[in-house]
Amino acid sequence: MDDTTIVGSSPPRPFKIDQNKIKIFLKSPLSSERTPQVQVRKSVFKKSTVSNEDRKLVAENRLLCEELNKQIGFYKKDNYQLKQAIKILKYYDEEEKVLLLIEKWRTICQAGMSFIMNSTLIKIARTGGYEELLRKEFEAAKRKLEYQVDDSFQNEMDELLESEEFQRLPEEVQQEYKDKAEEKIREAEVWKEKEFAKLENALKDKQSQEMTMKELSNRLKVEFELVFPE
Repeated sequence: MDDTTIVGSSPPRPFKIDQNKIKIFLKSPLSSERTPQVQVRKSVFKKSTVSNEDRKLVAENRLLCEELNKQIGFYKKDNYQLKQAIKILKYYDEEEKVLLLIEKWRTICQAGMSFIMNSTLIKIARTGGYEELLRKEFEAAKRKLEYQVDDSFQNEMDELLESEEFQRLPEEVQQEYKDKAEEKIREAEVWKEKEFAKLENALKDKQSQEMTMKELSNRLKVEFELVFPE
C-alpha cells in the first residue's frame, strides 16, 4: 500500500447494469407510446410495397399467360400439320406400289393392243384392204337400216291393220289410222335416207386412210386414253 491508501477501505467494485431497471425503463410510458407509432409506420410501408409488387407480378403473369396461349395455338397447328404429313408419308409407299402396278398393267395392255393391231391389219390386207373393209361395213349398216324401216316397221303396221280389233272399228276410224300409218312410213323413209347419207359421208372421210390404234380401241370398246395416256 502507498500513503494514499485509506486503511480499512475496500477496492472499488466494477460497474454493473441493473437489468431490472432496464426492463422497467422499456416498460415506461414514454417507450410504450413511441413503439406502436414506429410499428404502424413500418407495417403500412411494408403493405404498400408488397401490394405494388403483387400488381406488377399479376400483370406480368397475365402477359406471360397470353403469350403462352398464343404459342400453344401455334404448336397445335404445327402438330396437326405434322400428323397430316406423317399420314401422307405412311401411305406413300402403298400409293407408289399401286402406281407401279398400274404402269405394269398399262404396259401389258399396250403390248396386247399392238399384237391385235398387227393381226387386224394382216387380215384387212388379205380381204382387200381398209377401204374394202369400210365398204363392206357400209353395206351391212344399210341392210340393217332397211330391215328396221322396211321389214320390221312395215310388218308391225300390217299386223295392226289386219288385226280383229282394227277390223271392228268404223271405216272412218280405220281410214284415219291408215293415214297415220302411211305418214309414219314416209317419216321412216326420210330418216332412212338421212342415215344413208351419214354413212356415205363417213365412208368418204375414211377413204385413203388406214386403221389407227384409236379406231381399233373404239371397235374393241377399250378406253384409248386409259391405255395410251397422252
